[in-house]
Amino acid sequence: MTVTENGDRIMYDAPVGSHIYPRVDVRIIFPDNGVIRIESARLFADPEGLLCRRFVGRVFLAPEIDSAVIACATAEGVTPAIELRFDATQYSQRQILERVAALLDAAPSGDPGMEVSSALTARDQHGSVRYQRYEQRVTGWRVVSERIGAIKIENPVLYRRAVLCEAIERELMSVLGVDRYETSSRDCCAKIEYDPRQLRPVQIIEILDGALANAEHPDRLDRLDLDLAICTASLPLAAVAQFAMPALLPVSAALFAYTAIPSFRGAYEVLFKERRLGVDVLDSIVVMGCLATLHVFPGAILAWCLSVGRYLVRRTEDNSKKLLLGAFGKQPRYVWLVKDGLEIEMPLDRLDKGDIVVVHTGEMVPVDGVIVEGIAMIDQHALTGESTPAEKGVGDRVFASTVMVAGKVHVAVEKSGSETATAKIAQILNDSAGYKLAKQHKGEQIADKVVIPTLGLGGLALATLGPTGAVAVVNSDLGTGIRMAAPLAMLSTLALCAQKGVLVKDGRALDLLCEVDTMLFDKTGTLTRERPEVGQVIAAHGLHPLHILRFAAAAERRFHHPIALAILQKAEEEGLRLPLTDATQYKVGHGITVGIDGHRVRVGSRRFMELEGVPLTREVEDALDEVHREGHTMVMVAVDDQLGGALELRASIRPEVRGIVHGLRERDIKHIAIISGDHEAPTRRLAEELGMDRYFAQVLPADKADYVEKLQREGRKVCFVGDGINDAIALKQANVSISLRGATSIATDTAHVVFMEQSLGKLCELCDIARDLDRNVRNSWLMILAPTLPASGVSLHWASALAHQS
Repeated sequence: MTVTENGDRIMYDAPVGSHIYPRVDVRIIFPDNGVIRIESARLFADPEGLLCRRFVGRVFLAPEIDSAVIACATAEGVTPAIELRFDATQYSQRQILERVAALLDAAPSGDPGMEVSSALTARDQHGSVRYQRYEQRVTGWRVVSERIGAIKIENPVLYRRAVLCEAIERELMSVLGVDRYETSSRDCCAKIEYDPRQLRPVQIIEILDGALANAEHPDRLDRLDLDLAICTASLPLAAVAQFAMPALLPVSAALFAYTAIPSFRGAYEVLFKERRLGVDVLDSIVVMGCLATLHVFPGAILAWCLSVGRYLVRRTEDNSKKLLLGAFGKQPRYVWLVKDGLEIEMPLDRLDKGDIVVVHTGEMVPVDGVIVEGIAMIDQHALTGESTPAEKGVGDRVFASTVMVAGKVHVAVEKSGSETATAKIAQILNDSAGYKLAKQHKGEQIADKVVIPTLGLGGLALATLGPTGAVAVVNSDLGTGIRMAAPLAMLSTLALCAQKGVLVKDGRALDLLCEVDTMLFDKTGTLTRERPEVGQVIAAHGLHPLHILRFAAAAERRFHHPIALAILQKAEEEGLRLPLTDATQYKVGHGITVGIDGHRVRVGSRRFMELEGVPLTREVEDALDEVHREGHTMVMVAVDDQLGGALELRASIRPEVRGIVHGLRERDIKHIAIISGDHEAPTRRLAEELGMDRYFAQVLPADKADYVEKLQREGRKVCFVGDGINDAIALKQANVSISLRGATSIATDTAHVVFMEQSLGKLCELCDIARDLDRNVRNSWLMILAPTLPASGVSLHWASALAHQS
């Protein structure tokens, strides 16, 4: 590339055949030390344009460049430009300019240089795009501080845009490896603590850039929330104006009127959109009455109380959102792509159909696809409701969000991202009408009921005592007090729930829980545990069942998947001493092959035995047929070249379930049922064992909501308890929905209540808390009623005295 100087104007002339930079006229300016300004209407008019992105990508290959700011034209006659920042103490402007020119000149065709994030993710409130370098990525994020496992970064795009902070938090909630985070639209920063074994800082920045790129960016900045501060400041001003310096009354009245704007907005919504009389209407009447009579001090107290109530509600919502991190399931954002025999880590969203990804033991399947190599046991209960892991081999389909229990497979990608079965179920949820909870909070209902009586008393006072008396009566209404008490009661109840390990995402669920008469439990993962338990142990060829269990436990000792843990737990219960294994014979393929006490022991599925040429015995085949009819599975154990026996694996009931069912009966829950995608026999047997009133078996994921609706058509108020993707639509349909920690992110996102423990033990206690809240709100009504009635009498007496004096 040739550079021709003409004053401060330079002509970049790309070599013949280059399609990266056609002949471009630019102007170079040196406004300050450490800054080079390059103006070009063609290059920088569109920061998202191909020319600009390639220019930035190539320029940042120079390690001397610290940052760059792209300023688009904001006025006529102003040329779009980029400012390159560097350390002026180490480099001269001429050196940097020659370095940049050399990088542009050396650019091969089609090479964009470093990866550049979208300009949308780096634009500040003035429209300028501010780029930084982090490793091999050009981004809008600047690292403020960094240590192993923690990073603090800032980005001007967040300035007074709370919706972008919420988009980042939603994204981080489900990222495997993120332990804790905090965002601030005021300080434009994000603080993230992470597991360095799972994530690298540059991957975190890439995830954040993706979240910002996909988020909806508001055109206007958020309004500064100074409501409580202004209301607090108006109190002393109103007191001085009312009692000491009447000359300040106009100023105080104007400030009081400003603080009452939220009440006027609420009154407009209630009157003209909801077409009813609400407590906001009463508040607005009080404000107008205080302004008309210049009683600004009592009005300022009212405005301050209402502002505190609004603040408490917002704080409650924010605290609930922050607690979500502990409840949400985590998913990997990077996969291992098999290319030319190598495993390459890459972002999940960059996969194409037909790519081959590898999934190892303990990992989550990231895509929908077909196995092209390997065999594995896959836990699909989150998607299909099957209680036991399914064996998958070449040609079998696998689905995203299922978990690899054992084995290693190569999967040909059919669908990824928004096209997977998991994502389609999520789309169904997004298309739903939202929570079917139009009921107001009981505190607001009680407050609204006193509006008409209070207005009646105010009218009577107006006729007998005049405007001052009417304002005094209306300002002593019961509604404001109870509306303050309700958020406080809810705040304390939510704090109590959080302390007990219960996350209540929607406070209205506590109201509705008092009306529930039907509990519908998902079977797999809710009533039963993810880890199965060993049932019968079948021995063959003269071996003892404990020998078979001992061999299987010794072989599985190195693994931590649910099947291995179940076998090891059974061996521990039997008090077995496990022998050492011969590491030279230890092989993991379609099953486990290991040397134990001089024997060659193989542990795996029926298919594994067939591949190894080990025939099944008659008693094992008969038992296998019976086990499959019951919806369970079996693990085969071969000793040397013949089948030694088999272990039955079946779902294990959570130990607290029987007590929960009994506790619900004591709390007047009249109907308890099970719903499951599992087979008829195990579902029926569990329902009978627990004393359930009804069960629904072999229900498809999309049909579970229909069964909830069926119960609702019978006149029942339904609380649905589930934990999987297949439960999410039913959770949406139910009057109240509860999920367990460790459930899928869709389930915890949809549920009104999340138990932070993987246990149902808090269910009865939650019912008690909901009833206590209902009782507390009613008690608050009585406690407010008692002092308010005498206060109303005092107000009337005071107003009467003023009227006589006048």
